[in-house]
Amino acid sequence: MLPAGLPTKSEYVEPMTRAPTALALMFLAGTTMLVTGVLADGRGDWHGYAWQSIDVADCLPDAGGTRPCPPFHEKWDWKRDQWVDIAVTLDPNAQTVRLRQQLSDNDRRDSDYVCVTALVLDGDGHNLVAHHQNWLIHGGESRAADFTYRSPDLASASRIHIGSKQCRDGAGQDDDAYAAVLARMAPPQEPNG
Repeated sequence: MLPAGLPTKSEYVEPMTRAPTALALMFLAGTTMLVTGVLADGRGDWHGYAWQSIDVADCLPDAGGTRPCPPFHEKWDWKRDQWVDIAVTLDPNAQTVRLRQQLSDNDRRDSDYVCVTALVLDGDGHNLVAHHQNWLIHGGESRAADFTYRSPDLASASRIHIGSKQCRDGAGQDDDAYAAVLARMAPPQEPNG
């Protein structure tokens, strides 16, 4: 017989059998909130990237009416002298984003596939523009290209995320993620008739 004031076996065993279920539900709710939060800003589709963010308010207007943004400068391999440089310019009048991407591999003994992704988001975290390139660059090389993207909703842009990584799986890595992002960004089709 238990002394007075102590719980009976049914009073302390029954809550213990509910604990795993309660913990599982709390974990599921927390995971859902975490995943939803990440996916809301576009970066959730891209794994293993080193990201930097630019607030569109920091892209100040120039005399020509365009808005150059602060530059992105990041290593794709932290232990080597290998750099990704991105220059982004918003053109509100033309509703375009101009992006110049340059890779500089200053390590003559190392060649890599390098993935670069840039996302322009509105205030609700929806992708307005998505850029993705996977380039092979050899030691001692520098490579650059210019890209232009149009978005009729560019006026609502609030943040730019730029990420890079060494794509160890080679050519085509993350192309499927890019295709999925572009498919979600496609405007809904108008019904015929």
